[in-house]
Amino acid sequence: MLLRDRRVTVRIYVPSDYEWSDREYPVLYMFDGHNLFDRTTSTYGKEWRVDETMEGLSGGPNSPAIVVGMDAPQDRYERYAMYTATDWEYRKRPDTRLLKRIRGYGAETATFLMEEVKPWVESNYRASRDRDRIGVAGSSMGGYMALFVGARYQRKVSKVMAFSPVALEQPMRGHTLLEAIAEAGAVPAQRHYLDMGDRERLEYVHDAKVLVNHLEDILLTLAAAGHRDVLARVVEGGRHDERAWAKRFPEGYLWAFHGVEP
Repeated sequence: MLLRDRRVTVRIYVPSDYEWSDREYPVLYMFDGHNLFDRTTSTYGKEWRVDETMEGLSGGPNSPAIVVGMDAPQDRYERYAMYTATDWEYRKRPDTRLLKRIRGYGAETATFLMEEVKPWVESNYRASRDRDRIGVAGSSMGGYMALFVGARYQRKVSKVMAFSPVALEQPMRGHTLLEAIAEAGAVPAQRHYLDMGDRERLEYVHDAKVLVNHLEDILLTLAAAGHRDVLARVVEGGRHDERAWAKRFPEGYLWAFHGVEP
């Protein structure tokens, strides 16, 4: 599939009983698809183990979902552009030299996912069209995009899962995301799962407390917009990588889709 004339790989997991059943399945649309299922395709050799998590639910009281993972560019600057909704300047600190001007096209990414990928999946798989059975998820700037898609397409998505979401004002002008959440309001209602580890670091954030406090800013924005069905967690010892998100994903999914308390 093409986004901005560039081919985007979309990876689709179907539950183990898909071939011999005739029912529709809930659907989870996710960012960074190359990191979800197989460490050999992952950027850092670590995966979310999303397929193993879903397989573990087969036959149990909480149903697995079809998972649609959209790959991101391997070049980090291209990923930044795909996963942010405004233009910004990448600097490690405000007073350091400019490393790259980012031309964010996250709004186009959201449209591509919801208006091209989603209809195609629904036409080719037994993927539910019922808003109450549709979610979106991502981590880091994929978490930014999950929240952005949730705000932009509130009438199509009822569950939003943002693991270690990053929408800092410095450097990526995070107010763009917060304004999108505020403007969207909370009708119809959504369920939000968010988390942050207390040992997370980024190239431009060396104090984990900055990211924990940043999570609080997002939560305050969700609350001000009217969202009440929100679960937020600060994970003791949690880091900023796929291995950490693999541990947190099962509880996030079970709460968002099935109301199972962590």
